[in-house]
Amino acid sequence: MDSPFHIPAECKLYTAENSRMADQKTIEEFGIDGFTLMEIAAKGAASHIIALQNRQKRGLFICGKGNNGGDALAVARYLINDANHSATIYPVFGTDELSPDSDKNLRLLKSLRNHGASVSIIQNLNDADLSTFDYIVDGIFGTGLNSTIKSPLLNTIEMMNASGLPVYSMDIPSGLNADSGKIMGASVKAHKTFTFGTKKIGFHFSEAPTVCGEIVLIDLPFPKHVLKESAALIDSKLYDSLPAIEHTPNHKYDGGVVHIVAGSEGLTGAAIMAAKSAWKRGAGAVFLYTPKKLLPVYEVTLPQIIKVAVGSDNDAVFKTEHLQIILSTIKNKAGILLIGPGLGIQPETILLVTSLLNEYTGNAVIDADALAAWSELKTFPIEKKEKWLLTPHLGEAEKWLNSNYNDDADRFHWAVEFSKNEPCNLLIKGSPAFLATTDYTPFITGYSTALFNRAGFGDVLAGSISANISIDKSMLTGTLRALYETYAALSSLSKKNIIGPENLL
Repeated sequence: MDSPFHIPAECKLYTAENSRMADQKTIEEFGIDGFTLMEIAAKGAASHIIALQNRQKRGLFICGKGNNGGDALAVARYLINDANHSATIYPVFGTDELSPDSDKNLRLLKSLRNHGASVSIIQNLNDADLSTFDYIVDGIFGTGLNSTIKSPLLNTIEMMNASGLPVYSMDIPSGLNADSGKIMGASVKAHKTFTFGTKKIGFHFSEAPTVCGEIVLIDLPFPKHVLKESAALIDSKLYDSLPAIEHTPNHKYDGGVVHIVAGSEGLTGAAIMAAKSAWKRGAGAVFLYTPKKLLPVYEVTLPQIIKVAVGSDNDAVFKTEHLQIILSTIKNKAGILLIGPGLGIQPETILLVTSLLNEYTGNAVIDADALAAWSELKTFPIEKKEKWLLTPHLGEAEKWLNSNYNDDADRFHWAVEFSKNEPCNLLIKGSPAFLATTDYTPFITGYSTALFNRAGFGDVLAGSISANISIDKSMLTGTLRALYETYAALSSLSKKNIIGPENLL
């Protein structure tokens, strides 16, 4: 299903096959020929290189036989014409059997040379003194690479990476798998990757961020109907595209209510952080349910939070006999339920989790220890599960949700299938984090979330997500807002070497 809000083109991610099909259908069905698309891509990339390098510079263009090499050759032509650059061409596999568009571009460069342009072709990279160049353009392989790079090409890539020169990759760094983000034996390390028409999903998996440099999307005139994205990127552009919150609360219980069932003896910190986070994010009211023995801890630390003590003075964990008072309070003040931080996994507590979620009919964020109940919760009706957001970290997903994956790409596909098959909404933390929903395109964080793996950050994030969902009245936009806002706040703090979760509260 299409997203309920506009997703910028720069945030849409595509597989290699989806990218190939968009290109093919634009050429064969829509009627824009491949050479024209290559011209548009090359002119866009060349304009960026000119802005970076200025005029009268020397470029080394390392090209394969396919259209990726054709892109590099076309870029060379624009740089010669528009900025008086000189171009040295190294065709790594020779000049026989080039793709038609690559062959045409090579002939055009030779024509420019006949009219005085500085164009040379070398047969061996060892013949070139790399220190005499200002930059390198990488056009060896495109998105079709699916085998491991071997010698002698390994040596060429090593020389490029060791040159110390800015390297500009055409569409994708040569040697990188466009879908998995894995390095296929070796990869060019680009300073900038000019990706044509579509951003590739593999740019955000595994080793890709270490070799892509800055990714710049060069727009191509693909008609909308030929584009089918596989995911969307969570970044500042997406955040700015989220719809404004139009609801103006009339009273505190109309401004977003969060009910938090969390904490147990020895684990009260998780409940405190989740409650503080929900309050700071702007919830009109936050209810924290607690076994009565723990109430004094919260009375001191959470003066602004409404505490609901359950059970007897000796109760330090949640039990099924606490169910009715929790339910009755939730029914009186409708909102969202956050259950799990610091809850503990005692059998009587897990039974309370299943009993509560069996009776509760609203939106719920199921986090941390509450996920231990999944073997029972997964049997619940679809209409209940569609209102849930599960928020496991990697270990919890493996332990309680039976996740099985080898790398980031596998984890992404597992998350999408899990959300589809259960069905429920899933935010699997990690770096990157993935948000898979029952209705919409999955989302991938376009920034490092490594710091979120430290203790306490998950509790802060769970509170923030819950508050945003209660305010936005949307599980999707509320979660997306929380993911980016928490990252932005943490980034600001990390610049000051302040990285504790308590500093976000």
